Amino acid sequence: MARRDVHLLLGMAALTVALLLVQAATGVEVLMVSPFLVLALPLLAGRYVGERRIQRLVARFAGPARRAARRLVAHVPQVPRVLVPRGGRLVAASLAERPPPLVDA
Repeated sequence: MARRDVHLLLGMAALTVALLLVQAATGVEVLMVSPFLVLALPLLAGRYVGERRIQRLVARFAGPARRAARRLVAHVPQVPRVLVPRGGRLVAASLAERPPPLVDA
């Protein structure tokens, strides 16, 4: 085990003992903060909890990086689509009985 990991484990053990002593002296309030303190120690030590497992999962499921394929087909202009009313405008168009009044200028 690396020296850094040993220091991390000793720090977490010391934090656990300190939390138990403080909890015995003060009450339940410290228990609400304890998950933050337990997760903050590895982060302050420069480690991310579960980083090796995440790296293994990424290596297992991620395929090799792909390069974008070049288009060999000539650019064909798209045929303009007819805009058909949909959704609320479809309902409004089907219920409309007369056009809006003309504006007199």
